[in-house]
Amino acid sequence: ADAAGQGRSIFTKVLQTLPWLAGAVFVISVLEWFLWRGVVARIARHPVPAILKTTVALIVLIIALAGIMSFVFNRDVTAIWATSGVVGLVLGFALRSMIQDVFTGIALNLDGSIREGDWISLHHRDFMQEQYGQVLDIGWRVSRVKREDNNVIVVPNGLLGTMAVTNYAHSEHVTRLQTKIVIDFDVPTERARRILLGGAKAAAVENGILSDPAPNVLVGDPEEHGAAYIIRFWGKVDEHSPSALKDAVMAHLLRQMHVAGLSPSLPKEDVFFERRPKRALAHDDQEDRAAVLSRTNLFAKTLQADEIAELAASADVREFFPGQTLVSQGEEGASLYVAAEGVLDVHITASDGSTLPVGHILAGDIFGEMSLLTGEPRSATVTASTGVIAYEVTRAQFEAVLKQRPAIAEEVSRIVAQRLAANESAASAEKPVNIETQERLLSQRILEGMAKVFPGKLISALIPAKP
Repeated sequence: ADAAGQGRSIFTKVLQTLPWLAGAVFVISVLEWFLWRGVVARIARHPVPAILKTTVALIVLIIALAGIMSFVFNRDVTAIWATSGVVGLVLGFALRSMIQDVFTGIALNLDGSIREGDWISLHHRDFMQEQYGQVLDIGWRVSRVKREDNNVIVVPNGLLGTMAVTNYAHSEHVTRLQTKIVIDFDVPTERARRILLGGAKAAAVENGILSDPAPNVLVGDPEEHGAAYIIRFWGKVDEHSPSALKDAVMAHLLRQMHVAGLSPSLPKEDVFFERRPKRALAHDDQEDRAAVLSRTNLFAKTLQADEIAELAASADVREFFPGQTLVSQGEEGASLYVAAEGVLDVHITASDGSTLPVGHILAGDIFGEMSLLTGEPRSATVTASTGVIAYEVTRAQFEAVLKQRPAIAEEVSRIVAQRLAANESAASAEKPVNIETQERLLSQRILEGMAKVFPGKLISALIPAKP
């Protein structure tokens, strides 16, 4: 009889306990479907963090267990709460840092200032430098941030809540970056700005670096070896890391400086036992103009040093302001230009009258050579994007060099044909069957055009006979 009574008592307790547990499960399910996935998700516009849902579910289960103890087993929960309060106070004091981590993690998930997948920078006095990476997750006690070198930083949530954090995701991953170059004091400020701005704009063709907003160049504080120039630009840090974007910009800056004959400032305590080498080229100096011309692909491969010097002596130095047009599509032309500093935009006018951008001309590039060599009209309009310094070589100046060595014509036609064939191949959807054949045909067409433009029969003798 006693065993049967105990069995019925246990069975009764189980039946009384099940509604409480079922009710807790029901409340958790209702919160999941109608609150977390419904109201909160629509307001926050992103999934509710798992740590928050788990915390609320634990609170519901604790309330259910307290109800079972009080109403099913007829136990006074006041004493239990009091005892648990003392135990909780002791444990809270012992585990205060861990508790801080947990509640900070809940707070971070609630306010949504940092979410999984965001690219952030961590700033703290204990770091030698800011730590940049992508948030992998925000857990109960720690958060994990994956750096660009593929290492993972594990940061306690309590520490993360007290440090300054830059979240790039809040600006659609578009942020302004900057780098610095120091140039000698004797270089005019406007020239340095023009060259550096040309490099920054040239870098805007790289993936992840934006042309809008446009980059700009500021003059920084004077430094020991020269004037500091701050180059600011905008990039998408979710596509490339800040260091990769700075690398791309710096590569273009150094290229523009090299073509223009500039170099970053050197320590002034250098001792020279010979004549000091030039640290900056001057466009009004014939030798310096020859140095710039010798760095162009066309002249470097076709002309000798004395011939480049002759062109440098007669070439005109032209300065153009931003927005100024150098050549216009369809007009007659009898000169070519060598871009010495700055960046130029190239665009064509379509049949419907619209303007289509087709590319950029950087320092060290040549344009207008087809008009000079063959007399063809300008094929595009070229406009200065920044301040530009360019050398203009007229047909008469080039003819003077050509008369001394007519064989130049063949080499010039070959170099120009290679460039035209490469441009046509890049612009065409279908790759030419034989690029060498196309180069040969273009070279012959250029020679035929030169024979009509330049007097005499010396160039005509260079044209291969047609089969």
